[in-house]
Amino acid sequence: MVCISSKGAYSLSAMLYLARNSDRLVQIKEIAEGSNIPQNYLEQLLVLLKKEGFIESIRGAKGGYKIAMRAENVTVLQILSAIENEMFSPDKYGLKSIVLTSFWEEASRQIEDVFSVPLQELVDRTSRYSQTSMYYI
Repeated sequence: MVCISSKGAYSLSAMLYLARNSDRLVQIKEIAEGSNIPQNYLEQLLVLLKKEGFIESIRGAKGGYKIAMRAENVTVLQILSAIENEMFSPDKYGLKSIVLTSFWEEASRQIEDVFSVPLQELVDRTSRYSQTSMYYI
């Protein structure tokens, strides 16, 4: 089974927020509020994302964070793989069945295909959802 922790989910959410605001520096408080991530936890995640080369930071009063690459050049899989220790690892159980090993390998490939979505596609989806959402009172 695919196991994505809050660390992975929040990291992806922060990356999506930064990708949607790629034209400017974004302060941590805004990312936390805009992505509904506890700020203390977000600080730890941003350190990891920066270490992995996904984001850049600039210090100072007018500083903040920004995505380090174009959103179409990074996938959800790359982000989650860098943050999560194990997303999908049936090998850890030491099963000795060729049938099950083959099954798990195929499932793993399919999961990788699903998560190989460019971050830009999520940015585009965000735009589509916000355009089609209408609220009536």
